[in-house]
Amino acid sequence: MTRSLAFLSALLVVVACSSQSASSTPTAASVAVQPGDVPNTLHQCSISGGINAYLDNLKTKDPATYTSTMAEWTDAQSKGATATQVGFYTDSVANCENVASTVASLSAAAYPLVVNFSVQFKDEASAANGYTNGQIFGIDRSMLKANGAPVVEGTKTGLGPNSIVLSTTILNQAFYIAVWQNKAFMVILGIINLDSATGQKVAAAENTRIK
Repeated sequence: MTRSLAFLSALLVVVACSSQSASSTPTAASVAVQPGDVPNTLHQCSISGGINAYLDNLKTKDPATYTSTMAEWTDAQSKGATATQVGFYTDSVANCENVASTVASLSAAAYPLVVNFSVQFKDEASAANGYTNGQIFGIDRSMLKANGAPVVEGTKTGLGPNSIVLSTTILNQAFYIAVWQNKAFMVILGIINLDSATGQKVAAAENTRIK
């Protein structure tokens, strides 16, 4: 599992400041979590961006995570992924700097944090296969169901038939983790130290942009 998303084994695993008109074709960037989706106390960290920019940023700030994330991206591409938008939102510049330098240990974050990987595939079949049969960026459904974790799957999540949501508290940390596939997109969303209602709101907002 990539260190970039390893913290999601206990919780989960972004983003661009781009908008989408009602008639435009969705992209990884337009689908990804937008500033208006999250509480106004949070802001987007500079490490966020397209996968190539994200990797370039990691190369100097967190070389080990760079290596593992590059391998995961190469694997995702072999499964039909064509673009990924990565985003982090938190409540201060200092915490953004912490995110950038210690991506692999974010499960211990004591501050509110939103992490989002929006992955676009060449077609819907590839995206569905990525969700159903393979790890994408080291994440699959079995991780969230490990150790009998309390999950909701399928249409009950409100995110479509190919979806799973884990909402729990571990050692006084609140975790909301959603992974789903909709059309040609697979989304990985992790929210730490915010209430589950906020997690549901962010996930729903992102999902509605997949047209």
